[in-house]
Amino acid sequence: MTSQLLRPARDVAAVVLCVAFALPAYSADLEAGRKIFEEVCAACHGTSGRPDPDNPAVQALDPQPADLSDPLFNSREPGDDWNIVVTHGGPALGLSAAMPAQLGALNEDEIRSVVDYAKTLAPGSERYPPGELNYFLPIRTKKAFPEDEIVLKGRITDAEEGDNPWRSVLEIEKRFGKRSMGVLEVVYEDDGEDAEITMVEAGAKTVLHWNKEKGSILSAALIYALATQDGASDEVIPYLAYGRRLSDKSTLQSSARVIVPVDDSDEGEVELAGVVHYEWTANRRAMFPALELTATVPFDAGDGDSVQWTALPQVRVGLTRGGHVALNAGIEFPLSDQSYETRYHLVLLWDFADGSFFKGW
Repeated sequence: MTSQLLRPARDVAAVVLCVAFALPAYSADLEAGRKIFEEVCAACHGTSGRPDPDNPAVQALDPQPADLSDPLFNSREPGDDWNIVVTHGGPALGLSAAMPAQLGALNEDEIRSVVDYAKTLAPGSERYPPGELNYFLPIRTKKAFPEDEIVLKGRITDAEEGDNPWRSVLEIEKRFGKRSMGVLEVVYEDDGEDAEITMVEAGAKTVLHWNKEKGSILSAALIYALATQDGASDEVIPYLAYGRRLSDKSTLQSSARVIVPVDDSDEGEVELAGVVHYEWTANRRAMFPALELTATVPFDAGDGDSVQWTALPQVRVGLTRGGHVALNAGIEFPLSDQSYETRYHLVLLWDFADGSFFKGW
């Protein structure tokens, strides 16, 4: 009797599950997107995605509409950002108010279709890493995605003995080619007695592989660090960086660096780092927590721990509506026998490819 009573419920549940899993999720309708684009978007962006400079309507706009046919621009901007801009208008991400909101005029599927179609307007963009893989900048883990950024990093160490040294790094990153970037870093240190530039680093990073569907990206870099401090050695620093989306709301990034002093390679070390970010909202001005772990393995550990571990809880706060200026703060705790109690980190990021520093506040 019980099985007979439960059978209708099981049948209903089976139907619901079949419908849920049989019905496909949203899929791109590029033909519908093309029609919407030509009717709604082409007046400013041009039918090919490139604005017509002779069009009086385009000439009247300041700033000019984005060139959607540019492979670098088209690839580096994630589709979710374009969905937000089409839905809520340019000001939603600190962009031009001339970009109107289409919420109400277009439904959700129509907006997705027109965005998917706009993403096809830059032939060759598939050879560039997609912006969907441009994950948040961690404090110590190296990123895999190539950047156009200026980053200012500050760190103060609560040492067991002596003064608390301050270290700051100015990092300039500039993309070149389809998947690479150059990097220049200037390291400044103040230990309470001497304050000077101690290292100037230069190098390049290139993306080796990515998979947009899996949300993964792998890069390799080579850095040469020129020591400017008396008695210090230059260093050669190769590294690998990896990123992957774990879920709709979380990402994993990891890196492995080998630091090799030129004068005495036995004094080198391997640094492993990994971080998980929790992206709980689409609001770029929100606070996004993360937990980062590092492990440093000296080539010659001596009498100390063979592996030096740290934990670095941190939080990222977007300062602009689009998040292209952001602040990252964290506290690093040693988990092994190390010469300091804690380290305090503060990182200011400006993605200058997305606009001026003062845009979109």
